[in-house]
Amino acid sequence: MSEYKKESSESNNISENIVIDFLRKNPNFFNSYPDIISELKIPHDHGTAISLVEKQVSVLREQNQQTRKRLHELIEIARQNEELAKRMHKLALTLMDADEPKDIFNTLYDNLKKNFHADRAVVRLFAKPSFIDTFATDEFSGNETAEEYLFKSIIDKRLPLSGRMKRQQQVFLFGDDGDEIASSVMIPLHGQGWGGILSIGSFDAEHFQAGMGIELLANLGEILSFILKPWVEQV
Repeated sequence: MSEYKKESSESNNISENIVIDFLRKNPNFFNSYPDIISELKIPHDHGTAISLVEKQVSVLREQNQQTRKRLHELIEIARQNEELAKRMHKLALTLMDADEPKDIFNTLYDNLKKNFHADRAVVRLFAKPSFIDTFATDEFSGNETAEEYLFKSIIDKRLPLSGRMKRQQQVFLFGDDGDEIASSVMIPLHGQGWGGILSIGSFDAEHFQAGMGIELLANLGEILSFILKPWVEQV
């Protein structure tokens, strides 16, 4: 590029910036000079020229459509959350009515599969049961389980984690046949001197996505921890 063309290009950029800055500082400029609007022409996607007013109307119409679409999405999310909250409340009441750990876990698993579209569900408690061993279930892994470190971060932060779990986590929770789990959410459980995990798995990779809103599931973890408290050995 010649020195003249370079200087000309830089000059045009400076002029354009001055115009842009002026219009931003004087949004009512065209109200004082309405005739200029009719003289302005803006290239259209189809190659024809349209007036500034037509362009503004087109932009506003598109923004309005996007706003309406987003509003409908928010309304649908609110409706789904309300329905989920009702089912969560019903589940909590059902769990509180269970008489012993075996009933608690069976009720939990059945309800999650029936009402929350879970393909698999499992609880693992890194603690010992407070009742006699003959009534112990597989959910009690003991407080010296080597695999506890795989979930330490989730339990310590007390925040559910959704998406694709690590291979080691998947094998520990669901066994060797856990490969069919494409997405999951891991919900921390906790009490005095103990922690655990409730994991809900899906064969659908899109069902539990990373970063999804899981506040209600966090509440479920709090409720389940409270219900299990009498049955877990306090350290």
